[in-house]
Amino acid sequence: MTRCEHCERPSARDALGLCGKCGASEMIRVLYSRRRGWTPEWEENLRRLTRRARLRLPLFGGPEHREESAA
Repeated sequence: MTRCEHCERPSARDALGLCGKCGASEMIRVLYSRRRGWTPEWEENLRRLTRRARLRLPLFGGPEHREESAA
């Protein structure tokens, strides 16, 4: 099973990569249909920043900017 692009919960996904709950929200569907031009590298960068934010690590700059390998 794969993860929803929006909530990241394991579930079946639709064509936009959203689970049934997120796909039912019009605003979430608009967000994900408009971002289709993003590159995989940009998507991974956003996911990396999201992981760092959840861990309350600095997002940019300095030596602490290294990837969170311990997580």
